[in-house]
Amino acid sequence: MSAVRLDRVTKVYNNGVLAVDDVRLEVEQGEVLVLLGPSGCGKTTILRIIAGLEELTSGNVWLGDQLATGLRPRDRNIAMVFQNCALYPHLTVRDNLAFPLKMAQVADKPARDEKVREIAHGLGIEDTLDRKPGLLSGGQRQRVAIGRALIRGKPTALLMDEPLASLDVGLRSGLRAEIASLIRSLDITTVYVTHDQSEALSLADRVAVLRNGVVEAIGTPDGVYRDPATAFVAGFLGSPPTNLAWAATSMVPGEQVIIDFGRQRLVLPWNEPMSEALTPYEGQAVIVGIRPEALTPAQADSNGLVLRGKVTSLEYHGHEWLARLEVGFRPVDLASIRARPQHPGPPGLGTADRRSSSGGDTSSGHGGHRGASLLVRLGSPSGWAAGQEVCVAIDLRHLYVFDAFGKRVESPAWAHSPSRVGS
Repeated sequence: MSAVRLDRVTKVYNNGVLAVDDVRLEVEQGEVLVLLGPSGCGKTTILRIIAGLEELTSGNVWLGDQLATGLRPRDRNIAMVFQNCALYPHLTVRDNLAFPLKMAQVADKPARDEKVREIAHGLGIEDTLDRKPGLLSGGQRQRVAIGRALIRGKPTALLMDEPLASLDVGLRSGLRAEIASLIRSLDITTVYVTHDQSEALSLADRVAVLRNGVVEAIGTPDGVYRDPATAFVAGFLGSPPTNLAWAATSMVPGEQVIIDFGRQRLVLPWNEPMSEALTPYEGQAVIVGIRPEALTPAQADSNGLVLRGKVTSLEYHGHEWLARLEVGFRPVDLASIRARPQHPGPPGLGTADRRSSSGGDTSSGHGGHRGASLLVRLGSPSGWAAGQEVCVAIDLRHLYVFDAFGKRVESPAWAHSPSRVGS
């Protein structure tokens, strides 16, 4: 049985803003589900709806086998940890931890003190019990907030709203591992909100990626990363980000399928599973995604799946180099792409009419934050230098194709191709 279930939940604010759009989610008992997305995507609103702090417009929330849609927050057995900790500044750590027990009318002071010592020991904050929050580090304050949320006993679900966002990188990494260890050792069903993809991928059993109130993808961290369901997911997950570019498709039946970027193109053999997936899109515009790690330096006279371009910059990142190549790509403006279009799709978009589904000219260079450079991940510069013409080979296992609305183009043969297993 699911510990938490959202059934077609929608939230529209009084000013007409659609914050959550027909969301369906199930969180299994003991699972850690991370809601990941940019600011304003609806992830915190979903958390507040589960807690009963936000009234939904339509749909239902179930906690276990109980319909919780009309229940008050206090009747939901939900524990919640906020980004700002929400500790009482005038109380000591001991009193902050004991406060929920007092509110629950646990009158036996020795029992309260024992529970406080037990939770403090588990979180490693025994030596802070007599301090006030103002004398604690950011990490210690978050431990106290987690302890206070859990001290009454095991909740139906623990909701965590960006609990590490205000901490510096060093503290965040260490506390992230501690949180993961704690909630798994206690077998607590957890819904965790973050905009940090590293946090999401390292903490989650499953990740739900949201944009504009819609769940665009949900699955294991590895599955969502390696097989993005939409162009947005491909572009959002990954550092450096996935290269996204507009292209047109054409084919010579029985021989090859061509992905045409304008200044250069990729030719796929007819028997390649991806060619089968692209067959229905002949003459249409598609979005091609290539992860920077899927590109490797190749000889100038190489054939096959290769791209050629001029090195515009080389950036040293300590453990790796990042090269930017000018290859003539037409950039993709993700803000104009909707995997769930609100109107019927446009007619076939071919070589003669290379426009995005939003009506914008994809050759105009309006790519939002995403420029037309091709990002290549390198272990070393490999003799490359700015201004040099180079060639890169593409690992087809990490090349993704999406339709004009950003939805993944994939045939059953391609989805289950042996080349995808363990890639």
